[in-house]
Amino acid sequence: MRKVALRDCGQRCVYCATPLDAWSATLDHVHPVARGGAHDPLNLVVACAPCNRMKGDLLPQEFFARHPWAGRHFLRYACTVHRALKRIARRAVSLAFAEEDAASPTGRRRLAA
Repeated sequence: MRKVALRDCGQRCVYCATPLDAWSATLDHVHPVARGGAHDPLNLVVACAPCNRMKGDLLPQEFFARHPWAGRHFLRYACTVHRALKRIARRAVSLAFAEEDAASPTGRRRLAA
C-alpha cells in the first residue's frame, strides 16, 4: 500500500514536498481514523515522519489553516485523494492566505484602494 501511495504522490511528502523513498515514507490518513476517517486508499497519502507527527490527528481544515504551505503542497502532490478532501484543502488555504493578506500592511492598502 505504501509503494502505491508513494507512486501516486510523486514520491514526495504531500505536506512539505520533501523527496521520499520507500523507507522514509509514512502513510497518513488525511481525515484521521481517530476522528471518523476511513481506511480507504482515497484517504491515504504519504508524508515524511516530521509532517505526519505535526499533523497528528488534526482534521485537514485545522491542519491547513495552521500551516497553509502544507495545503499548497497537498493540492499539488496528493493526486489520488477524494476530491472532497481537496476542496477542504483549497478552502482552508485560500482563507489562511486571505487572512494573512488582510493583516499585512500592503494587503490593507490594496483593500482600501
